[in-house]
Amino acid sequence: CSSDLLTHAILRGAVNQYGSSIPNYHYEDLMRLIEEYENRKLQNPAIIIDVNHSNSDKQFNQQPRIASEIIHNRRKEPIIGKYVKGLMIESYIEEGSQAINGGIYGKSITDPCLGWPATERLIYHLVEKMNQ
Repeated sequence: CSSDLLTHAILRGAVNQYGSSIPNYHYEDLMRLIEEYENRKLQNPAIIIDVNHSNSDKQFNQQPRIASEIIHNRRKEPIIGKYVKGLMIESYIEEGSQAINGGIYGKSITDPCLGWPATERLIYHLVEKMNQ
């Protein structure tokens, strides 16, 4: 097996020339990437989807909705389930973000994050949806 046949993609969305977010987690985006994978006959191709950043337009509280849509599409279309191997969720102890000297233990000093209670609910919700 040649190493040039091994690949994975991490879909984080993009930002266009005007600063607008362009998500790439939707059904059509996944099917387009899967078609490329299939045409190239790659070994063990995988897709990981970041449900924050440009996929959420940096609206961290949209992560549960986006994750649910992805799980729905995995169940709806078996080939998506074959390729989508995981989700990246931006999470920390406390919700949101703060300035570097904010002084709140467990709150991000970079991108806003889901807090642990929301993350825990999301994990249980996703497990339940995957087991339906």
